[in-house]
Amino acid sequence: MLYQDLPIDSMLPRISLCRFFETQNAPPRKTLDRISEFYEVAFYLSDSGAININDKEHSIHYGDIRFTKPGTYLNSIPHYKCFTIYFDFGQSNVIYQNQLLDGIPEYFHTSGEHEKIFEELLQLFNSKDIVAPIKLNTLLLSLLSQLFEYIYSHKKYCAAVETCITYMETHFSQNITLDTLSKISGYSGLHFLRLFKHDTGCTPHDFLTSIRMNSAKNMLIYTDKPLSEIASECGFSSDSHFKILFKKTTGFTPGIYRKNAKMI
Repeated sequence: MLYQDLPIDSMLPRISLCRFFETQNAPPRKTLDRISEFYEVAFYLSDSGAININDKEHSIHYGDIRFTKPGTYLNSIPHYKCFTIYFDFGQSNVIYQNQLLDGIPEYFHTSGEHEKIFEELLQLFNSKDIVAPIKLNTLLLSLLSQLFEYIYSHKKYCAAVETCITYMETHFSQNITLDTLSKISGYSGLHFLRLFKHDTGCTPHDFLTSIRMNSAKNMLIYTDKPLSEIASECGFSSDSHFKILFKKTTGFTPGIYRKNAKMI
């Protein structure tokens, strides 16, 4: 694999493919290994499946971003949905180096705020508009800069809080207590609680509930799973507790929220 320095002000992507990918009908077993030729940036739309990157497995959740470079070993386990953009900066099978490209992790979680950009990239890629390629490149560069800024804006938390937030984002379906988080952080429960409230402005319980609610909202929109199954997979103690908390948080019952979302 070739490595080449690329000044940030000289970045001009060459997009090979934009696609929406769904494995709904694929058998739930690991796909064949492949080695990427291009840079790939993907946005995952589901709370199911897994992706293996250089033999490291990541469970897929809505809002996850994969940013992999040429030469990366990949395989996946269905079922999941995602947008994926394949691109390079002049040559495939070349790893270009600069602070921005080196600063974006290969896999990380977001709250989903970049979904619309991926939708627009796909629309532009399929557009016959003469200026679509220019808009496409501009939007991809904007996305990369936003992902870089997103990563560094989330460094505002201390290491212990950052570790526990990552744990909550990837294990929210499980029973997570203050004792669980304090052990992960290495601090006493009271001291960790103070640290967390100082960095985030809320309690770990409220932060975890927000993560679970966002996941539930996306499952209501993008799946046909029954409410009891969504409640269980999002870590709520019971179906009734989920319904009460959802109504209190959003002003709608889960059923009405799903119905309204599908009408948009």
